[in-house]
Amino acid sequence: MEKKKLWLRIWERILKNRWVNDAFGPKVDIQMRMCRMIFVIGAVGLLLDALYNIFAMHQYSMNAVFPLIGVAFLIAAFWASRKIQDGKTVFFAMLILSNSVLFPGAFLCGGGAESGNPMWMFLGLVLVFLLLDGWRFALVALTSTASILASYVLSEVRPDLLTPLQNRHLVRMDSVFCLLVVAVIVGLLFRFQNALYRRQCELSEQRSQELEDSINSKNLFFANMSHEIRTPINTIIGLNEMILREDVSDEVAENAINIQNASKILLAVINDILDLSKIESGKMDIVPTQYETANMFSDMVNIIWVRAMEKKLEFKIDIDEDIPSMLYGDEVRIKQVLTNILTNAVKYTEKGSVTLSVKGKQMDHNTISLKISVEDTGIGIRKESLKDLFSVFKRVDQSRTKKIEGTGLGLSIAKQLVEMMGGTITVDSIYQKGSCFTVRLDQKIVDDTPIGSMQRVVRKGVKDRNSYQQRFEAPDARVLVVDDNEMNLMVACKLLRSTKVQVDTAVSGKQCLDMTKEKYYHVILMDHMMPDMDGEETLHKLRSRTEGYCQKTPVIALTANVMANANEIYQEKGFEGYLAKPISSSLLEATLQKFLPQELLEFSEQEVETEGEMEISSMIFHKKKKKIAISADSLCDIPWQWREKYDIKLMHYYVVTDEGRFVDNQELSLEDLLDYINKGGSAISRCASAEEYETFFSDRLMEADSVIHIAAASGVGNSFNYAQQAAEGFDNVRVVDSGQLTCGMTFLILKAAELVQAGHDADEICASLQKYKEKICTTFLLKTTESMYRNKRIGKRANQLAHVLNLRPVIAMRHNKITLGGVLTGRGKAEKKYIHSALRRSGSINGSLLLIAHAGCSVKELEWIKTEVAKIKKFETVRVQKTSSVISSNCGAGCFALIYQRK
Repeated sequence: MEKKKLWLRIWERILKNRWVNDAFGPKVDIQMRMCRMIFVIGAVGLLLDALYNIFAMHQYSMNAVFPLIGVAFLIAAFWASRKIQDGKTVFFAMLILSNSVLFPGAFLCGGGAESGNPMWMFLGLVLVFLLLDGWRFALVALTSTASILASYVLSEVRPDLLTPLQNRHLVRMDSVFCLLVVAVIVGLLFRFQNALYRRQCELSEQRSQELEDSINSKNLFFANMSHEIRTPINTIIGLNEMILREDVSDEVAENAINIQNASKILLAVINDILDLSKIESGKMDIVPTQYETANMFSDMVNIIWVRAMEKKLEFKIDIDEDIPSMLYGDEVRIKQVLTNILTNAVKYTEKGSVTLSVKGKQMDHNTISLKISVEDTGIGIRKESLKDLFSVFKRVDQSRTKKIEGTGLGLSIAKQLVEMMGGTITVDSIYQKGSCFTVRLDQKIVDDTPIGSMQRVVRKGVKDRNSYQQRFEAPDARVLVVDDNEMNLMVACKLLRSTKVQVDTAVSGKQCLDMTKEKYYHVILMDHMMPDMDGEETLHKLRSRTEGYCQKTPVIALTANVMANANEIYQEKGFEGYLAKPISSSLLEATLQKFLPQELLEFSEQEVETEGEMEISSMIFHKKKKKIAISADSLCDIPWQWREKYDIKLMHYYVVTDEGRFVDNQELSLEDLLDYINKGGSAISRCASAEEYETFFSDRLMEADSVIHIAAASGVGNSFNYAQQAAEGFDNVRVVDSGQLTCGMTFLILKAAELVQAGHDADEICASLQKYKEKICTTFLLKTTESMYRNKRIGKRANQLAHVLNLRPVIAMRHNKITLGGVLTGRGKAEKKYIHSALRRSGSINGSLLLIAHAGCSVKELEWIKTEVAKIKKFETVRVQKTSSVISSNCGAGCFALIYQRK
């Protein structure tokens, strides 16, 4: 250790020289310092080699000249490193020239392999590994290796090019000298490198210690700030509550409520800053405990309900009744995360509703995956802003949120807490439509009894919040409050005034000990942080003394420091419990009610359920969401009875005509469209935009947790691509490429609905549909080729020829695209040929259902089609359905399709 300090002292003394400090000081890059030291040591070594050759070996040939050239070269390189900032360029140039020119030249002119020059080649190759990296390292390493090999090969092939040394004695001497010089150079380089490394480690440790001290100082500052701010807030909130308890005018009551709300906002800001500090310093712990699920969600509802009502928002609750009644996790942090998200939802929603949805999926016999969603109809979030949503001190769309209180810390803290608990938090949002935050957490099951209906639990909590409810009266009970702050003592006394408890106060731990020598108290409320003797020391002295009273009296800690698992921490210190400042009057009374002797309580709160409370409770709950909703594009041609039965919502298409753009089947009926086309009008179809799909999916998620959208074939138009693009903004929307049009999509819709009813999840349903769609057969028989010509699938002459020859094209769906399945001829015979051709392999057809989609076919024509079908294959159900306007605009009047399922 002393040796190390000596080296450091010597090096620091050398660095005091201005020239040396400029070349090797701490401001110079480590690699540059290393390189310059190589230049200096290498120059000294080569100079010694040259002098040795001249004076000791009397060699005045190139064997002495090359070392001197090397000295000049290294001095020039050192100078260049002072002028050129890019050190890598200097290293590269120096090594490429020395290893490719200088050392090979010295090798050939200085005795070849028998001399000491191979040692210099070795040194050059070592420096490549020390100084270069990337492509420069690869290039110089290959060049140096090639130069060495070339030098040896050339010395063997052309020995006449070598300049041999005079005798064997000189050869040995030169080899030994070069070996020693190169060894010393390499050794010094490694010693210098180790010295630099040690110095950097010391600096790094020093900076780490300084950083840790800075973090500790910051945390201490935040802790002290939290304590100092909470103390006056405790006074403000406590005295303000006393005002609200009194019979005051409406104006005074309104002012008191505003003071209360402002105090709570300030308290939330302090909590956020303190939590962020703990997370950044790694001192935030996740402390799992057993908790009652119903009570946890009830607490959150009770906190948010009042805020929502103040803004005239509808607060909806959908909590799964099958969730286990007791779980194992960090209840405090879960409530913190969800309360933050719910509070944000209320803050950023001006009208409409906020919905809390909780679902549970049991993973195994002792683990449940909770999916907790908070959905609002607020301002929403732009897509480009989502990446900054969970950033510290970052607010998105500040032009619209600058008037909303908050630090911007809440979501960052929530995300970090969720990840610390092993969960995930995601967001789906449509700008100006609303947002949906989803938290997923795995929790251990302690008691798998279902929680059942939450209405009674929430109703009681809402009633508790409506107004102050006195819990008890105990005029014979004696309570001692210990706090060094006179205002806190006054607040505690006033909060307990209505209970008629006898309250004494002490301003220090010493006074507490003195008072308890003379008088017995049933409960002691003691501030944790006091000067001279803090609450913990006072408690230990109280418990350990033999004289006086209160050695076994319950002592409750009063603290302004909020921390995780505080109850367990204070119990370990010997306290029976704790109350956080600002003190809640209801918690204060509840704590005393718990620890005071029951015989002293003359009145206890009774739960009374009134008709008004029932009405409040019923306003909160709403019809539960479906787990999975099925939707589809409007050209699926599903019969309306099945749409109603399975609650299928359709995404509209457009029909574009010379008269304007019309919504499929809403603004333009099939009959009106066919009449328009028959009169010579033209019509084309167009799908909705990605933005319209986003809105559609957002509306569907108001009704269900997940959405499976069955899109038209991806090879036909852009609907699938737009739907897929829109779905990327949601975690719980899946788009299935049906590979079909018209009633071919209906088969997939029915299959999906069947799987939903059977209880399959969304992933299983999508996987099944991908296999199932290959079994669906969809073909059309067109009446003419006019629609194909109008849609530019065939040319004018081909259309005219088809009209003359009465050609009837058959269209089929294959590989997600519309293909030509054949061409039929003959008036009245083409329909028969088509039916027989489509059903020719009747043995491979599933006979449960046949769908006949048509555009403008008469009743007589449809009856004839069904009769022809019955001659070939008996189906349990044959359903006739008009096509959508979109299908008709592309296929034309008089077309019909046969759609069935293969076995």
